[in-house]
Amino acid sequence: MLAAALIAVPVVAQQEKPAEKPKESRTAYLRRIFEKDRASYGDACRAVLSVLKNEHSDADFAAISGDLAGRGVVRADWGLQETSLLTKGTLAYMVFQALELKGGVTMRLFGINRRYALRECVQRRLMASGTVDEYVTGRELIDVITNAAIHKEQGHTDSQYK
Repeated sequence: MLAAALIAVPVVAQQEKPAEKPKESRTAYLRRIFEKDRASYGDACRAVLSVLKNEHSDADFAAISGDLAGRGVVRADWGLQETSLLTKGTLAYMVFQALELKGGVTMRLFGINRRYALRECVQRRLMASGTVDEYVTGRELIDVITNAAIHKEQGHTDSQYK
C-alpha cells in the first residue's frame, strides 16, 4: 500500500507542470510583426539576432538582448524594455553594428550614434529616410531586416558607398 502511494505522488507532480507555450514558426512570427502598427524593441532584437545567426530564435528577451549587447549591437545603458516602442535611430544603430559597417568621415571622427547610423543606413538604402525619434511600424521593420539580410548575403563592402 505504501509503495502504491509513493508511485502515485510523482505522477501527480508531473501532471501539475505548466504547459510550455508552443514554438512560434518563423512565418507566423513575421506575419505577426508585419501587422503591427508600432514595432517594439523586443521585435527588433529578435529580428536583428536572426540576421546575425541566420536562424529564428524563440529564446527569451533577456537572452537575446544579452547576446546582442555582448556583440556590441545594442547598448545596455539604453535601458530599453522589450515592450518599448522602436525608433528609427535605435533600429539604424542596431543594423549598422550588426552588419559591422564602418561609416563615413564624421562617424569615424566622432563615433557611432543613432543619428549618424540612420544617415548611413538611408544612404546605403537599408532604411527609408525619417527622423531618429520616429517610430517604426512592423512593416518597416520587416523591410529593414530583409534589406540587412540581403546586404549581408551579398557581402557589400564600405568601398562601394564612397
